[in-house]
Parts: sequence; C-alpha cells; structure tokens
Amino acid sequence: MINDFEKLRKKLDETIETYGLNSEQTRKISNRYNELVNSYYKNERQFDPDSIMNEKYIETIRCLRQVTKDFVKFPTIKEWNCYAKQNNLLSSESLKYISGNSWHNLRNRILSES
Repeated sequence: MINDFEKLRKKLDETIETYGLNSEQTRKISNRYNELVNSYYKNERQFDPDSIMNEKYIETIRCLRQVTKDFVKFPTIKEWNCYAKQNNLLSSESLKYISGNSWHNLRNRILSES
C-alpha cells in the first residue's frame, strides 16, 4: 500500500505543477488520494501510534499551531492545503480524517490551546 501512496502522491504533485492547485484534474487525484488514506485506516481497525502517519500527523499539527500563531489567525482550508503542499505536510482532509474532527473543530481546539 505504501507504493500506492507514493505513486499517487507523485502523480498529484505532477498534476499540481502542470494544471495548478485548484484544477479539476488535481481535485480528482486529490480525492483518489484521500480515498486511499481512508481505506488504509478503515482496514487498519486501530491507529498505530508508532506509524509514520502518526508522526506526520503530529508534525502537521505542530506546524498548524505555529502558522496560526505567526499569522495571528487560523488558516482557511485553501490556505492550509497550499502551505501543506509546499511543506510536505498533511492536507486538511487528512487532518480531519485522522483527528476525527471537522476543520471548524480543529480550529477551535488549536485556538483554545493558544
């Protein structure tokens, strides 16, 4: 499954470079990537705290907190996804899935911690 993630991520990166972040082609591949992430976690029944995905999640949440602090506001989904792409972090959709929270709830949680 890791190879599937890598192949789709590479294709997503190439599509973003060719067509842009908000293109229909990019959106389709991004949706397929999100479906792959969802199927991975549905098949895994239990989240492994030592997994690479957990490490990436923790790193991404730290960065989201820092971005919120630096810019004195919580980023929009569009702003975050652009930042995440540039910095090899998890997208808003991945954050929502892994945390089990909506973007609004993530915002509230991070703002309350500040």
